[in-house]
Amino acid sequence: MPHTWNARDGQDGGNDYWRGTCIYRTRFAAPQFNTASHQVWIQFDGVNASAHVVLNGSPVCNHDGGYSTFRANITELLRDENELTVEVDNSKNDRVYPQKADFTFYGGIYRDVSLMVVSKNHFTLDYFGGPGIRITPTVQGADASVQVTTWHDGEGEVSVELLDAAGNTVATGKGPDITLTIFNAHLWNGVKDPYLYSCKARLVVNGTV
Repeated sequence: MPHTWNARDGQDGGNDYWRGTCIYRTRFAAPQFNTASHQVWIQFDGVNASAHVVLNGSPVCNHDGGYSTFRANITELLRDENELTVEVDNSKNDRVYPQKADFTFYGGIYRDVSLMVVSKNHFTLDYFGGPGIRITPTVQGADASVQVTTWHDGEGEVSVELLDAAGNTVATGKGPDITLTIFNAHLWNGVKDPYLYSCKARLVVNGTV
């Protein structure tokens, strides 16, 4: 990985590249983890265009869309030795967009695949392939308001910190959906002044991040 079965016929300009279903299969040993406090997730960074994932003969998930990350909790299906099967289909269909484009709809697992061992208390991993955190900035005159919305599984309190480009804290707050203010915000100005703030969200359980 990564891999596509259209590496050659998808670049010859004939628009006659093969579109259909192929199956990927691999075996792997289970990672070490504490079954009482942790989970194991599998992450696909990109599979075009539809994927059916099976672990040890049991369905894990289905995903339509070739350009988005998706994840699944595989903790309960893991064995010491495992067989992972992914059926990938880039056939023409009426459910996965775009339907037409001036580029090749390459078929395959064309981005990385990884295993993630996480605490049972974590920012949600299956919220549309994102990190479980949504940041919405709004400029209001010289200031900027930043709405930070989070989703998490298990226990914990969310703590949010905004930092300037030098790493200095400019605003803090707690809660799953809060709005913070940056006074006299230093705005991004392209290549002339590519200034960036950063946001850190922590999930704190009994004083431990």
